[in-house]
Amino acid sequence: MITSKTDRQTEVDKKLWRFLFPVTEREIKFLGGDGVFFSAINYKAIVREDTDKLIAVQKDSYKLVPNAEVIKPIMDQLDLLTTEYYIDESHSFVEDNRMRLQVTFPDLTLHDGESDIALSLFIHNSYDSSEGVRMYWGGIRGICSNGCVFGEVLAKYYAKHTSGIVVENLKEQIEDTYEQIPVIQNRIEILRNMESISNYEEKLPELFGKGLTNYVEEQPKADSAWVLYNQLTYYISHYVQQRMRASYQMKVSKLFQL
Repeated sequence: MITSKTDRQTEVDKKLWRFLFPVTEREIKFLGGDGVFFSAINYKAIVREDTDKLIAVQKDSYKLVPNAEVIKPIMDQLDLLTTEYYIDESHSFVEDNRMRLQVTFPDLTLHDGESDIALSLFIHNSYDSSEGVRMYWGGIRGICSNGCVFGEVLAKYYAKHTSGIVVENLKEQIEDTYEQIPVIQNRIEILRNMESISNYEEKLPELFGKGLTNYVEEQPKADSAWVLYNQLTYYISHYVQQRMRASYQMKVSKLFQL
C-alpha cells in the first residue's frame, strides 16, 4: 500500500523506467559500388541508444520527441497536485517505436448507474510517425476494468476552449475535464435509454472485424446502446492487444459519440 507522496513517487518511477529509454538521431550511410561510404540525403536514423537498435528511418524534417520529454513534464505537474493518481498498466504499453501511458485518477469519477468510472489520461508518442504526441481523456470502469475514451465529447470541448491539453496548465485542464463530467453522464444516460441499436450493430463488422462482432453476437442480446457499448469495451480491454486498444477505443468513442 502506498502511504506517502515519497512512496508513490518511488512506485511511479518503477513503472516509468521502461518508457524512458534513450533515443538519438544518427546519420545514414551506405556503401557505394567503389567501396566508398555515402551519406543518405534528406534522411536520418532514429536509434535506441542503449541497444543500438534501429527504430525508424525519418526525413530530416522529422522532429524527434523522446518519451522522456513527453512524460517527465506531465509527472512534474501531477506531483504538484493534491489529486491522487497512479500509473495504470491495464491500458499502458511501450515498444521501441511507440508507447501509450495511462494515468488514472481514482478520486475523479462519474457513475453510469452500475459502476464508478475513474477518469484517465492517455498519453501517446511514437518514433515511426504512426502517431504524434497526443493526449486523450477517458475512463476505467470499476466493476470490469473496461477502458474507454471520451474522444468525441471532450474533443469538442477542448477544441472550443483550449485547443488540447497544455502540459504547463495541467491542473486547470484536469479541473476543466472534471467539470465536463455532467456532459459525459448525460450522453451515457441517453445511451442507457436507447433501446433501438440496430444502427450500431450493423456497423460492427466494418469497423471492428469478425472477432469483436462474433463476440457481441455470442453475448446476451443487448437491451440498450450502453449495454452494447460495454460489450465492445470489455472485449477491447480483455482480448485486444494493448498496442491495438487505442485505435479500437477511438472507433467506439466515435460510433457512440462519447
